[in-house]
Amino acid sequence: MLAYEMNGGDLPMLNGFPLRLVVPGHYGTYWIKHLHEITVLEETFNGYWMNPAYRIPDNAGAAVDPGTTPAKTVPIMRYNVRSFITSIADGARVKAGASVTVKGIAFDGGHGIRQVLFSSHSGKSWRDAELGKDWGKYSFREWTIPFAPPRAGAFDLKVKAANRVGQSQPMEPLWNPAGYMRNVVETVRVAAA
Repeated sequence: MLAYEMNGGDLPMLNGFPLRLVVPGHYGTYWIKHLHEITVLEETFNGYWMNPAYRIPDNAGAAVDPGTTPAKTVPIMRYNVRSFITSIADGARVKAGASVTVKGIAFDGGHGIRQVLFSSHSGKSWRDAELGKDWGKYSFREWTIPFAPPRAGAFDLKVKAANRVGQSQPMEPLWNPAGYMRNVVETVRVAAA
C-alpha cells in the first residue's frame, strides 16, 4: 500500500514524503520512504538492507548461543509476538492500596493476539488482561488491567502475550548477533508508597 497522507495532511518529510510504501506484517526496513519510482524485479532483491544487514539465523527461533555465529542467515521476514506496558514508566511511583489501570499493546506477525497475561509478582503468578478491539491481523491490540498494590514497596510488573497459533513470549531472551526480533517478557519496576 502507498501512503501519501498522515493525520489528514501531506506525509511529513521525516515519515517519507511524498510517498511511503507500507508493507503490513513486515519490519520497517521494507517500508520504503521517499518513494518516487517502483521497479519490478524477477529475482530476490539483494541490496544492503537485505544482505548483509537485517538478517537473522536461519532456524525456527532465529537464535544461536550467545557469542556464536550462525551457520546461515536469512532476511527478517516475520514479527515475533510482543507486548508492552505503555501507561506506566519504569521507576514510576504509585499509591499503595489505590487501583490504577495498567494499559499496553500487543502484536504479532499476523495471526492475531488471543491473550495477554499480566503479573505484578515478577512472573510468579499471572492474570488475564482485558483485550481491546481487534482491528485486524496486523494491528496493535490494546489491553488493560487494574492493579492495586496491596502494600508499600517495590513491584515488578510483567506482561506477556500469546497469539492464535500458540506462539508466546519467552521469559529469557533469545540471542542472535544483531539483537533483532527481541521479544522477551520485559519488566517495569514501580514503587508503591
